[in-house]
Amino acid sequence: MALLKLDVVQTQRLRLTQTLRQSLDLLQISTLELEEILLQELQENPVLECDDALNEGFESLEDVAKNEMEGTVASKAEEFSIEYADASDTGIQNDFDKKNVLEIVTRNESLQEHLLSQIRMLSLPQEDIDILEQLITSLDDNGFLTVSKEFIQNNYNIASEKLDSLLAVLNTMEPVGCGVFNVTESLMVQAQYYYPEDDLLQVIIKNYLPNIQRLEYDRIAKNLNIRREEVKEKSILLTNLTPFPGALYLNSKPIYVRPDIEVQVIDDEVIIQLVDNWIPKLYINAKYAQMLKQKKVDEKTRQFIHEKVSSAKNLITNIGRRNETLLLVAYAIMNRQKEFLQKGQGFLKPLIYADLESELGFHESTIARAVANKYAQTKWGVFEFKYFFVKKIKSEHNDETSQDTILKRIKELVNGEMKHNPLSDEEILDVLRGEGIHIARRTIAKYRDMLSIPASHIRKKLYLIKDEGNHEFNNHR
Repeated sequence: MALLKLDVVQTQRLRLTQTLRQSLDLLQISTLELEEILLQELQENPVLECDDALNEGFESLEDVAKNEMEGTVASKAEEFSIEYADASDTGIQNDFDKKNVLEIVTRNESLQEHLLSQIRMLSLPQEDIDILEQLITSLDDNGFLTVSKEFIQNNYNIASEKLDSLLAVLNTMEPVGCGVFNVTESLMVQAQYYYPEDDLLQVIIKNYLPNIQRLEYDRIAKNLNIRREEVKEKSILLTNLTPFPGALYLNSKPIYVRPDIEVQVIDDEVIIQLVDNWIPKLYINAKYAQMLKQKKVDEKTRQFIHEKVSSAKNLITNIGRRNETLLLVAYAIMNRQKEFLQKGQGFLKPLIYADLESELGFHESTIARAVANKYAQTKWGVFEFKYFFVKKIKSEHNDETSQDTILKRIKELVNGEMKHNPLSDEEILDVLRGEGIHIARRTIAKYRDMLSIPASHIRKKLYLIKDEGNHEFNNHR
């Protein structure tokens, strides 16, 4: 007879309270989104007030309270008198108009927003939802994961089988094929989803994708011992799939932004100014605290006021935390990129989230949230925080060589090339290697595209056309 045995097991689990969740949400949103949240809270919470024009035109708090206080439950509350002071009150004047209509525009839903809205509708344990949220925030613009499976397992203390099951959930969300590490994996997920019984398509994607791209149908047919027409049919099916599913959610329209910080270098010192003069001074109406002391106030009303005061208090506290974290992260970033602030493009140093982790004492995910949707005003223009994170390039002479440095050098080489004999990618590569910088030839082409520099043979034609135009203009004169 089998014996029953009871064991007591102690485990640690992270439970996100509503306050902590709000704190995380506020940290990763833009200033425009924060403004929308404040407007909504000021409309919905009769206890919360501000001394800014944001409050103009709202229904009176007395009327709102009378309508909403019915149907609530009893509790006890304390008197609160909390203000959110402007953390940037240093006397420096800003030129940012808090009501500039060009800043308040709609934008398309991002890939992350689209995926996050879907997982919140799934019937999954909260701990699984939390991990999925972390995975989604780790996706790049193509929908691919930017961290390894080992990193995810170690940081979230999750078993390999459990992670695979959650990734499978993410893979089949709309758009299908996200949450993988490369194009091949994305296409295989999509093929399995849309053509589940087509094993041959899976084999071709896994083993012969480069051959398909080069239209080598005969070679594939010979290796798989099938007809050429079958290979061609599968290549047609492939055209129905999307190599970069996340790219469908890239917004090509201009997005008007409001800088979160203004940064300057004065006397070789980085000065960070939080641009929050548009944030109203929030406070809790003291009259509701007085109502709690009155014996004639019924228990339902008392509970209602208590809940609204707690909500307002949490919002004010979390906005303060958001700005404090943003300032700390911004200063750490800009202090490392001081040379860029002084000299401009081409002087960004290699920087990744892990470099700031030990300095700030924040987890990489916190840093990622802090830089998401944030912008900095510099003397060279407005830049997204992510712009200041660049990869290190292998160099024999300089450990500080970055992608930004290479872009600047390629631009210099092209600007100084002979018009009748422009530098090819191979020649640019030889120059860089001579300077101790080791990158692949295809990387040169990629960087050229980033700089909007055409290939050498196209540049040669453009130079000739320009010279002919100048010659005709001079003759006409």
